[in-house]
Amino acid sequence: MKRYRLHITGFILLAVIAVILHEYRNGTTLNRRETDFAITDYDRIDEVRISGDEGMVVLTKENGHWLLNSRYEAREKAVGMLLQTFGRLRVSSPAPLSVHDEIMEKLREGSVLIDIGMGRRSRTYFVYSEGDQSPTYMLREGSSRPYRMEVLGYGGNVASLFVPDVDYWRTNILFNYRLNDIAEVLVHHRDNEEGSFILRQSPDREYSLYNYPGGELQEGISDSLAVRYLANFFYTPFERMANQDEIVLIDSLLNAGYDNLVRVTGHDGTVSEVLFHKIVSKDGDSDNSVQFDLFRLHALINDKSDMIVVPYHSVDLLLRSSSYFYPQQR
Repeated sequence: MKRYRLHITGFILLAVIAVILHEYRNGTTLNRRETDFAITDYDRIDEVRISGDEGMVVLTKENGHWLLNSRYEAREKAVGMLLQTFGRLRVSSPAPLSVHDEIMEKLREGSVLIDIGMGRRSRTYFVYSEGDQSPTYMLREGSSRPYRMEVLGYGGNVASLFVPDVDYWRTNILFNYRLNDIAEVLVHHRDNEEGSFILRQSPDREYSLYNYPGGELQEGISDSLAVRYLANFFYTPFERMANQDEIVLIDSLLNAGYDNLVRVTGHDGTVSEVLFHKIVSKDGDSDNSVQFDLFRLHALINDKSDMIVVPYHSVDLLLRSSSYFYPQQR
């Protein structure tokens, strides 16, 4: 019996020693505050700042919608995934003592900085990873111990979820008006003045068409065609933001003038204006003619300060001629 008790006691002592050695080798015991990365009540988050070598993004919640850098509409789905990520953050293990100093240096010099606002409360995280196949280490502000992190239900690289790139977070929607929200649409074709128009919709769903410029009322339009046309302004996507090689063309595009202009005014007074420009595909033959891209357009938005690339099929139904609204002329 005594021998049995001695065996049990010895086993327990060995187990305790093993635990102590394991925790020592991995950075001693875990501190609850230092390892409390998850934000379970992530619905309270109203601002997220992500900054790194690629730039900085500020996501702000206003009136139930997320804005990007106080200027653009943010992708709600992407923001929702980010918030859920904050709720599922878990510590996998402390950084091993053998690489502790190296990881701390990387976090100080090459990390992504995340500031999270929740009303008067805030948190700051430093995030670092060598690459997609490498572990992600995170450090809470005020702490001196980095931790290897994971996200429940996600098997990829955790650091890749925190992207300091404006183009990643920005929605790629050109127009997003519901039918009843539109008060007026102005379309001007530089090469087709006769086909340019202003279409107005009253709050009572009455429709009127005017020529542009001039503003003379045009009689006999089809209300059903007006409704069908305005419905095209709901969720109109563009392809991407212009790259650096394209952005340098903005001044020349402004000097040359737009090919088509579309301006939408909502009943709430909001205005969205887009200037479309044909993309030169390549020089023509010996007659010095110019050939244009048949599938894409450049467009200037946000008061001509931003340039995007738009697939023609996304906007061809918006660039109608005034004759469209007369059934007998279709």
